[in-house]
Amino acid sequence: MSSTYAGVDSSGPALWPVRYRWVVAIAFAFVPVFFTAAASAASQVLQADDATAALTIAGGAAMSAALGVIVMKVSPANLRQFGFRAPQGGRAVLWFLPLLITIVLVLATQGLKVAGFVLVAYAVLTLCVAVNEEVWFRGIILAVLRGAGVRVAIIGSSVMFAVLHLANLAGGQTIPEAILQVVFAALFGVAAAELTVLTGSLWPAILWHAVWDFANYIGGNTTSSAALVGIGIACAVILAYVLVMWRAANHLPS
Repeated sequence: MSSTYAGVDSSGPALWPVRYRWVVAIAFAFVPVFFTAAASAASQVLQADDATAALTIAGGAAMSAALGVIVMKVSPANLRQFGFRAPQGGRAVLWFLPLLITIVLVLATQGLKVAGFVLVAYAVLTLCVAVNEEVWFRGIILAVLRGAGVRVAIIGSSVMFAVLHLANLAGGQTIPEAILQVVFAALFGVAAAELTVLTGSLWPAILWHAVWDFANYIGGNTTSSAALVGIGIACAVILAYVLVMWRAANHLPS
């Protein structure tokens, strides 16, 4: 792996030029999947209850996130360039508002179905998973693919993020459920990548990712009619958001 320059434009994400960028990006994409899958397998072997399983997987995600930060620190860029900084520009808050609508829709249509220590465990899990996946996919992988252009990096990192959700088949998910999750993960990934590109920060995507997952966990990931309608409307909001931000991303340097 070699690099000649790393940095960030005034309006773009970190740049980490490497040889064989797609091979490197794909290799990096397997790291967070490996850690969370290993932790999930461990919780199943131990026949852990819901709270213990959530904390076990959170531990795996936390270790993966820590490794990601180490990778960032040994790269030619610094953590600030990778997105560990406040969102840039006064419009950053406006970019985030539509995503809050998606959270409200999920909470309103699914409700609260867990309580007690499980609720706390899910909060820890979703935060660790969000930091882990955003560090790798919207931080490291986006920077590696940036050399192919901002828009290619957005799509490429999102496709990898989506496809690797097929790992959930190993956890007992049915094929139709896995396909739907892959489609949603791709949409989610594009929105998160665009948000990172336009704000220059990982924090908005981390926050949205964590709260979205938490809202679904505490709602029991239910498939009731009301829940499906809420998720459907939320997806429409995210799609509209993606299209609007895509136009804005077109004005960034490639």
